[in-house]
Amino acid sequence: MRLNGRLRWKLLIGLLAAVLFDTLLQIIWKSAVLDVPRGHASPVAIDLISFNPLFAGVVALMTIQFLNWLVVLRQADLSYAKPVASLSYASVPLFSALMLNEAVDSLEIAGVVLVVAGVCFISQTKPTANVTSKVP
Repeated sequence: MRLNGRLRWKLLIGLLAAVLFDTLLQIIWKSAVLDVPRGHASPVAIDLISFNPLFAGVVALMTIQFLNWLVVLRQADLSYAKPVASLSYASVPLFSALMLNEAVDSLEIAGVVLVVAGVCFISQTKPTANVTSKVP
């Protein structure tokens, strides 16, 4: 099945949402972990985590990300969608540097450039999905 214009836009929005959800998820998760004081025993840490609204946000984002991914995989091959969604490997270091004041070195920047280049190559292929095939 070839993607028509409407389906292509729906796929593009779904893939961009996948990158956005994963980036937000990682940043919020890291922020939530930073709120847990160091040196607490596991039961105390679990108690602190269960009442932290950031961890509820992490669970909510994971759920939304899961549902979005179901829609994306219905529209495109995994071999196309997953590499494009890996753009979060480029966005997470950027936003962690901006929002969490984490350091990003030149080797990490080179890795981000390679990820983006790889996604550019993969995005030139056809994102077709064979919806009639079924896994036994």
